[in-house]
Amino acid sequence: MVTNGQTSDKKRVAILIEQGVEDAEFQIPYTALKKAGADVVVLGSRMNEEYKGKQEKVSINADATTTESIAADFDAVIIPGGMAPDKMRTNMKTVRFVQDAFAARILVASVCHGPQVLIEGDLLKGVRVTGFRAIRKDMQNAGANYVDEPLVIDDNLISSRRPGDLPIFATAILKNLGLSIADTTLPDLSDRDAGWWKLGEEWGGSSKSEIVSAINTAIAGERYGFETFEHYASSAPDEAMRELFQEIRVNKSRHIQMLESRLGVLGETPSLQANASGAFATLKTFFQTSQNDVEILRRALGDLQTGVVDVYSLRNKLTDPATVVIFDEMEITLAKDEQRIADLYKDRLVGVPEAPKPMSKPAVSGG
Repeated sequence: MVTNGQTSDKKRVAILIEQGVEDAEFQIPYTALKKAGADVVVLGSRMNEEYKGKQEKVSINADATTTESIAADFDAVIIPGGMAPDKMRTNMKTVRFVQDAFAARILVASVCHGPQVLIEGDLLKGVRVTGFRAIRKDMQNAGANYVDEPLVIDDNLISSRRPGDLPIFATAILKNLGLSIADTTLPDLSDRDAGWWKLGEEWGGSSKSEIVSAINTAIAGERYGFETFEHYASSAPDEAMRELFQEIRVNKSRHIQMLESRLGVLGETPSLQANASGAFATLKTFFQTSQNDVEILRRALGDLQTGVVDVYSLRNKLTDPATVVIFDEMEITLAKDEQRIADLYKDRLVGVPEAPKPMSKPAVSGG
């Protein structure tokens, strides 16, 4: 390619930056490309500003801005996610820079909320793309064919959904640019069972200890729920509630098995805290007094809602695709169980008689 009048075989890649970028979504492709010998240029909206990541792990100054940069000088443009794309899309220079890259058929790689910039540039009509599920409808409204997959490649656009996809996302960028890293084997992009977490850790993502800690946290939550729902089932006043609670216990047992199996692949076993959480739940419920069906359902609903939020949070922290897939399945199941409990709760609530209203005192006339 030609850069400033000089010919170079070295790949030159622009990675966009703004305040609140999702740290791993900047760090992993940045590090992978650096290790592969690419010339990585960080482009922001202002030169004299220190850009900080959403998780406060990334802190970096831009090498240049999108205002004076020329898209044709680069072999690829990367748009990381987090809160940064919402600011990037308001900068007409950044949007135009990405539009120019598309027009020149330069590789554009977008992850998580990155498609917000593509939406602003009217670049998604008829395009197969993925991104964070919270902006799925926005992409579809912009004319995109949304695909819920870890990696989607359509012509010169590479896209991924979230931090958990990052090792695959960065590898796709390297392979598209014909880059490799010494002493590092880049797996086949379609091999979902490859040890992607190792690349994620090597490139600045989740460490093995962080992945193991997240899995143990999830095991603790599901073991606690398994025992708690046994207590709910034994306290349930009718068969319909008992059956529902036992079905939820079956789901939690399956989740525990999946999580423990993943730990085994990583060469680990459940922590003492994870194993002890079930006993803690048994002890806690021992002191709870019996309640009516509405009160039991309300407690069960709260437990499931907590589980959905916790798993969602754990999933979005990790850069290990295999573990994130397990958290995905857990979140879907927990959300369905939450709705089943909520439906039964509302049905029972309708049947609860209202408390009698206090009788109003007769008015006393003045004499």
